[in-house]
Amino acid sequence: MYRFRAMNTNIETFYLGSKHCQQTEAWFHHVEKTLSRFLLESELSQLNRTENTPFLASDVLYEAVTTADRFYHETEGIFNPYLGREICQLGYDQSFEKIAAGKATSYNRDQLSCTKEKPIEIDDKMRFITIHGALIDLGGIGKGWTAQQAANQLQKKKVAYGGIAAGGDIIVWGKPKEKWNITISTPESWEKKLFSFKLDRPAGIATSSTIRRSWKDHNGKTFHHILDPRTCQSANTDLVQASVIAPDLITAEVYAKCMIILGWEKGMEWIAGKRTDLGIIGVKTDHSIVTGGTIRCYSSEGLIYFE
Repeated sequence: MYRFRAMNTNIETFYLGSKHCQQTEAWFHHVEKTLSRFLLESELSQLNRTENTPFLASDVLYEAVTTADRFYHETEGIFNPYLGREICQLGYDQSFEKIAAGKATSYNRDQLSCTKEKPIEIDDKMRFITIHGALIDLGGIGKGWTAQQAANQLQKKKVAYGGIAAGGDIIVWGKPKEKWNITISTPESWEKKLFSFKLDRPAGIATSSTIRRSWKDHNGKTFHHILDPRTCQSANTDLVQASVIAPDLITAEVYAKCMIILGWEKGMEWIAGKRTDLGIIGVKTDHSIVTGGTIRCYSSEGLIYFE
């Protein structure tokens, strides 16, 4: 295992040689410098400072934004990468370790509105991105996209099998001698393990929690980073954590967020009409664990719970 720090989380690689580990680390740092909304001179920050003006994007920015936009339309706006201004107004206007060290900034939230008829335009031929009244926040999908792209490139280089774990995101490919053993932590702590499962095939696994990245404002009100685009507020449902197993990590990342926003029953009903290739595990507010979708297609042995 090789470990490094990027995108405000620990990144770990598995079964990779030294050269490929270093290449993966360099790739994560490069993407972070390009896509972070917390770095003033990142390309994403430069794009967010434009308004109604075509912006010629680099390959990294263009591919990440177009991927996020595709899922925005696929999920009919439940996954919404255009709420950068709204998440800042709720207090998440700086990297999370700075928020965790003190109370978040107070803002006037009376004018919050998530309704944007056409937040951006993308010119596929010229590779221009034009923003209309929105700020792009790639957040979790940016991390998942980075890990997925790293995995794709390593497979092109004939790396037969390997894995990358980035916070709550995991991508594995190929088949090592032993089955991939995936461990999911509790909603409250990365250190406390909740359950594990063995994968029968390569997959992307993403876990979203409303607790780990939560904060209080100066009035003592608690917020978390997963916004419901219908209310412009932190999602408030019967789920405090959702894990999704999918053929790729980006899909898993997006639909884990959607489950948190919609809640268990509505989320499962909604996903059933869109994707039939997802395994879903939820942790409810009463700490009960619920499962659904095609988990058995990924893990025939099922979940193993920690005491």
